Amino acid sequence: MDDGVFRALADPSRRTLLDRLFERDGQTLGDLETALPEMTRFGVMKHLRVLEAASLVTSRKVGRERHHYLNPVPIRRIHDRWLDRYRIRAADLLDDLRITLETEPMTLSADATTRTTPAAVPPDHVITTFIKAPPETVWRALTESDFTTRYYYRSTVESDWQPGSRYRYAIDGETAIEGEILVADPPRRLVMTFSAVWDPALALDAPTRLSWELDVAGPGLTRLTVVHGGFEGETETYRQVTGGWSWILAGLKTLLETGESLPSRS
Repeated sequence: MDDGVFRALADPSRRTLLDRLFERDGQTLGDLETALPEMTRFGVMKHLRVLEAASLVTSRKVGRERHHYLNPVPIRRIHDRWLDRYRIRAADLLDDLRITLETEPMTLSADATTRTTPAAVPPDHVITTFIKAPPETVWRALTESDFTTRYYYRSTVESDWQPGSRYRYAIDGETAIEGEILVADPPRRLVMTFSAVWDPALALDAPTRLSWELDVAGPGLTRLTVVHGGFEGETETYRQVTGGWSWILAGLKTLLETGESLPSRS
């Protein structure tokens, strides 16, 4: 997997596309063509396919257009493979990685807020990873405390995972995240509202929407996509969760593939 990431990053045109997505996530092919004005539309498409194959970019069709998102998971994995091993300025490196991979919050224009088709609005965060485990195992890891305590900031999780039911993540017995199950289709799709309550500063933020999508990507291989949207601008919730998903997904992948947890985050 790392070889594919390095090959993808070796091309300056592909790095330019990543830079553009860093500046503004969720861009369409037409938007990204302007980053490489000397290249044909087909050439830009080929570069995007290479970036998607390396999981550096993930895409999602919204309405009639396909939007592209910077995916921080492979870079998080590279960091864990080498830099974290030597503990060289570990906390600083993690913070630098977060800053580098953060994206500006998406905001809607005044007329956009009155649209009758909200599904056409791109989600705020779309992150994808591939895990060497079947969807049934990944689903268990998402819904059972025996797993979540080892990759999800030591949190336990409680729910019967039925549509309309409540769920709760707790750390040391204190509620950290809570919400309602909207869709539960094991082992393919889990959708829920998301209310972060681990910090009093989050109390005024409206619930957001979190989706886990599991697809078979090959024998014993699952493509896991997290879609976290519905933020009302750059809220406190937005600021606090940005950067956390790459850590959670890297921890989940490491746990299911090696049986080991990532070191505690500094």
